Formats: sequence, C-alpha cells, structure tokens
Amino acid sequence: MLRSGLGASTLEIQTPDLRRKVFLRRQRSLVVLAIDASESMGEGTLERMKAAKGAILALLTTAYQNRDQVALVAFRGRQAEVLLRPTSSILLAQQQLRKLPIGGATPFAAGLWQAWQLIRNERHKQPSLQPLLVIVSDGEANLPLAPGAEIFPELFALARKVGKDRIDTVVVDSCAGLGSSRLKQLARELGGSYQQIRELHAGRLIEVLRTAEKK
Repeated sequence: MLRSGLGASTLEIQTPDLRRKVFLRRQRSLVVLAIDASESMGEGTLERMKAAKGAILALLTTAYQNRDQVALVAFRGRQAEVLLRPTSSILLAQQQLRKLPIGGATPFAAGLWQAWQLIRNERHKQPSLQPLLVIVSDGEANLPLAPGAEIFPELFALARKVGKDRIDTVVVDSCAGLGSSRLKQLARELGGSYQQIRELHAGRLIEVLRTAEKK
C-alpha cells in the first residue's frame, strides 16, 4: 500500500495490477516425409520422389530462421531407409538427396516404423518438438515388417500404436483413380488426415504441409 501527500488518501496496489514481460520461445517443428519409392507406384515414382525433394528444399528455405527441421524416409525393396536425417541445412539436404533410389517391393510397415522411430528419437532429445508425419503412397504394400505377418492388418495395428503417440499425421494418396480405401483407413488408424493428390508435385505437397502445420 502506498500513501500520497499529508492527507489520508492512499493508493492500493493489488495482485491483478502487477504486470511482467514473458518471453515465449517458439517451439521447433520437425516434418518427416515417408515416401513410397517402390515399383508399385509405377512410372510416376521418380516424379514423386522429386516432388518430395522439392518440398523439402522449399521448407528449409523458409524454416531456416526458426531452425525447423525436415527429414525424409523412403521405403522400397526389403526395407526403409532414412535418406535425410532431421536437418535445417539446405546444403546438407542438397548433398544427401542427389541420388533418389527407387524400385523394388513395397515394405510399407517398415517405412511407417522407421519414420515413427525417427520421430521418437528426436522427441527424446527435444521434448518440446512438434512433429508432423507425412506419408505419400498409392496404397499398395507387398512386404510385411515381421516375416509371415498379414500385410495390412500388421500395418493398421502399427498405425494404431503410432496414433497413441499423438503425432500430427497426413496421409497423401497419389493414386490417380478414386483413391485408396486402405490409405483412408490408415489415416483413421493414425488419427490423422487424408488428402488425395492425383498429380503430385512439390507445390501441391507444400500446400498440404502448410495447411497441416496451421492446424
């Protein structure tokens, strides 16, 4: 309580009157693209990989100031491969993505598993990290993660586990037809959203990513 002058008047300061500056640090984000690079995606496989590369470089160009990170996982052949580990470096991304391997079988579950583990590892190092998982596929799969497992029941069971980690997820369907019912179910199991892009290129993929980041 503060007194003013010689009289009895007083100025009373209460808790709601107090103010202080609070500086909030923006949470860093991590975008992980899991791309089907197998032969099941046909002649458009290379174009889809190029779209992913273009989207990554565009994201890094705008995200550099905030040190946001981008990673790329490709699944093809008999396994999934991390082509680009989480980075905010445009130069590193350009170097790592010079070669884009494509072809072979479709180990979809392996791709989802690899992307999930990558996100979990980064979250362990940076607990406040905001991850976004973007899966691009035509909905085909022909190689299970566990030998002898039923391919799509295994994939959906894994998706439910990933969904419990509360990772923002977008499933991008690159099928040129009516869309894949399996990818729609996958999005539901993940607790994420589904988007179909019949003519996939970097610009359209960036639009999907920007929309997902704003939610």
